[in-house]
Amino acid sequence: MLNDLRLAWRLFIKSPGFTAIVVTTLALGIGLNTAVFSAVDALLLRPLPGVRAPQEIVQLYRSYPGMAYGSSSVPHYQSVRERAGDVFSDVGIWEFDPFSLSSNGHAQRELGQMVSANYFSLLGVQPIKGRLFLPDEDIGRGAHPVAVLSEPTWRTTFGGDPAIIGKQIVLNGRAYSVIGIAPAEFKGIISVVQPTLWIPLSQWNDARPGNEDGYERRDQNSMNIIARLKPGVTVASARARMTALIAELQKVYPDDYTKSGMTVVPQSEAGVHPMFRSAEVGLSAIVMAVVAILLLIACVNVANLFLARARDRAREMAIRLSLGARRSALIRQLLTESLLFAGISGLASIAVAWWAIGLANQIQLPFDVGFSADMRLSPMVLLFTFGASLFTGLLFGIAPALQATRPSLVPALKGEAPAGRSRARASSGLVVAQMALSIVLLVSAGLFLRNLREATTIDKGFDSSHLLIANVDPSLQGYDKPRSEEFYRRLIQRLAAMPAVSSVTTSSLMPLGLSNNDSDVSIPGYTANPNEMMSIANNQVSAGYFKTMGVPILKGRGFEARDNLTAQKAIVVNQHFADHFWPGQDPIGKVVKTFGSDHVVIGVTTTGKYQRLGEDPTSYMYLSFDQHFDASRFLLIRTTGDPIAFAPTLRAEVAAIDADMPLADVRSAEAHLGIALLPARLTGAVLGIFGLLGLGLAAIGIYGVMAYAVAQRTREIGIRMAIGAGRGQVLQLLMRQGLALVITGMIVGLTLAVGAAQLAKSQLYGSGGFDVITFAAVPLVLLAVAALAIWLPARRASGMDPVAALRRE
Repeated sequence: MLNDLRLAWRLFIKSPGFTAIVVTTLALGIGLNTAVFSAVDALLLRPLPGVRAPQEIVQLYRSYPGMAYGSSSVPHYQSVRERAGDVFSDVGIWEFDPFSLSSNGHAQRELGQMVSANYFSLLGVQPIKGRLFLPDEDIGRGAHPVAVLSEPTWRTTFGGDPAIIGKQIVLNGRAYSVIGIAPAEFKGIISVVQPTLWIPLSQWNDARPGNEDGYERRDQNSMNIIARLKPGVTVASARARMTALIAELQKVYPDDYTKSGMTVVPQSEAGVHPMFRSAEVGLSAIVMAVVAILLLIACVNVANLFLARARDRAREMAIRLSLGARRSALIRQLLTESLLFAGISGLASIAVAWWAIGLANQIQLPFDVGFSADMRLSPMVLLFTFGASLFTGLLFGIAPALQATRPSLVPALKGEAPAGRSRARASSGLVVAQMALSIVLLVSAGLFLRNLREATTIDKGFDSSHLLIANVDPSLQGYDKPRSEEFYRRLIQRLAAMPAVSSVTTSSLMPLGLSNNDSDVSIPGYTANPNEMMSIANNQVSAGYFKTMGVPILKGRGFEARDNLTAQKAIVVNQHFADHFWPGQDPIGKVVKTFGSDHVVIGVTTTGKYQRLGEDPTSYMYLSFDQHFDASRFLLIRTTGDPIAFAPTLRAEVAAIDADMPLADVRSAEAHLGIALLPARLTGAVLGIFGLLGLGLAAIGIYGVMAYAVAQRTREIGIRMAIGAGRGQVLQLLMRQGLALVITGMIVGLTLAVGAAQLAKSQLYGSGGFDVITFAAVPLVLLAVAALAIWLPARRASGMDPVAALRRE
């Protein structure tokens, strides 16, 4: 084996041109596969960083008809913790919350977490400085103003102050003592978002100003429950216990647990959120499959190069076989050469992967959070690179090794070494395979590029042009309800008076963002199906919302100043809501019971997109801020010009009212849509790049095969021309034979591409997996490229001098 390796190394350095082509081709394919796998590893496979025994962690969700993964309330968490000690060693609760963090006299919005005091101990986290929360820091509302900083916050915001422990910081206008620094690798349950800090659950009033009673309300479902399984307890056992627990709670709290259940999800299967898990897995599988096809195309190219190289070594192999060498020994040597090339290509691929991962880690979400994909060359990723290199070496090496060790001995010993039918069949088969793979790759890329176009043109239900948005929450600065209302009144009045502003309003949510509100409804005269979900998504808005957002009112009207606390509570619903609950009836004047009181329908809007671009039409309702106050709002400003150019003016107007009031997520609505478009943009861009690379590799491969085939047939071409065949006839012959292989490969590839499109159907908008333009355009483009790759060597061959051709061996 060592001798085989020495021989392989000599051949490796003997042909630097050949070596450079092979290593570059394989390094590109293996490196891109490694980069994509590093993303899969970061999002789907890697255990939670900084967490002890993450396989024991589960997430617990409230479930309802039509909703398997709902959030939970503090009383519900407390019931689970008290009653489920037989299956869980500990149960905790957490949620993301915005905070106004004041440092150096300047307030800024930060995303932190409010957690139960046992949160860190449950996850097995130890501080790098100070301490974490104590059990009694969950006791007493507002009694424990302490905070744990994340390592990045300590390092950047506070300059890595070594004496930070015990110092005071100001959160939402109240002094908090810093008691500890979390480890740098720890981010919590969602590994792609870095919280700024953590405060204990006892500080609910500070984290939720204006919603103080929510702590005691069992229907205040906004938090997330985690638990650690006891040793020996399975997920199935935990699920059975939760079913029994819900039955117990239904007896004690029948009004709060009607049609309610609990879903237990292992942390390894939850990811960012179980609701997005299937999309994450689906997109990851598609991108991995596409980049694997790119690697297969690279392998086919290299296999053809090795087949061509086998011709030059035919005499060597014939001599060794005639001297008694075993064919198995020769195959072993040739595979050793292939594996050496693959191994060195694998090492080079790490540089390609490192570069691609660096680009991917620079991706930022279009809102103010500490997002980090944290892709890296982890041991798991490097192990994948090793496996991919080994597989690649065997894949491209086996066919040339079998062909090279089966020469026609007599011609080979004479140095003639005809290609023979077997080698021709192998080379032709590789061309067919290359074309088939290229069709699948390019069709996949075309479908997702068209999918991106569909995503950007889909009717979202509102007009995103010339719209500036920003998030502000006066309650984080200590404002009560009257002061908050006055702040918004003055700000809207000042902005509306500006020539650059067409209209201005506020809302609690932006469509197609990451947040969602829903509330139980009942409709007089309507009987819900047993498994029908009667919790409807909603948005609280100010007067002028529908005009500013460009949401058409189909019937009735939008909210006006008269819809205040002294008037009958009003509600606006979308068309789907009206059609579902009052089919064939006029919805105006109908009553909807929600938020604990009757609301009269005053208007009907079009049905838009609210959470995802690909969602089915769903019911939605709007309520007025004048009747349902909330201090945290999005400012929505429709401008006459570029909305981003108006951002400095917006900041100045807010500062003119309160210089310490922080604005967050200031961006155009078009940029906001980047959240919903991110999956389509990423897959479209990645697959588009892979498609172009695959097209280039296919063209190079076909050209190489045809050039080799023409070189092998030099004498045949010379004979044909000597007996009267014209240049055009020779060109036609070579083109016809080359295109026959190409078309065969295209037919196979299109068949496979139809199946691939059906598998990807759930990830696509519009065409639903089959797009006539893509399936027509891709073969034509590939056929044109292949024809050019065939024509170039064929044209050169048809122009040869017959006499010179006959003299060539």
